[in-house]
Amino acid sequence: METIKVGTTYEKQFKVAQEDTALAMGSGGEKVLATPRLVAWMENTAFEGLEKAMDQGKTTVGTEIRIKHSAASPIGMKVTIKGTVIFQEKRSVTIELEAWDNIEKIGEAIHQRFIVDKGRFMEKALLKIEKRA
Repeated sequence: METIKVGTTYEKQFKVAQEDTALAMGSGGEKVLATPRLVAWMENTAFEGLEKAMDQGKTTVGTEIRIKHSAASPIGMKVTIKGTVIFQEKRSVTIELEAWDNIEKIGEAIHQRFIVDKGRFMEKALLKIEKRA
């Protein structure tokens, strides 16, 4: 079983582009960072950070995220996301995430990921193709 040390941190930077805006994604009418993109960036930061600790053949999949997007970030603004592992129980890993732009904190989240065997995970997912009507 993979053990992820509680307190381990990961950080990643992004830059808000036109395609990252609420207007472009259809989640709002303004040219500011869309909440769905912030969610994706947070998940990506957690995934890439945990991936470094995984044995070959293992990965993590996101299963839950609770997010608060508290401030707008316009096109061109840098966004830094920091994830901290706060809990692990068996295959479940919980990460606390914070997002900051150049000026202020713009969001926070609690994200849960599960450690899975890549081969078995995809095998199970692909079985759905055979079962569909």
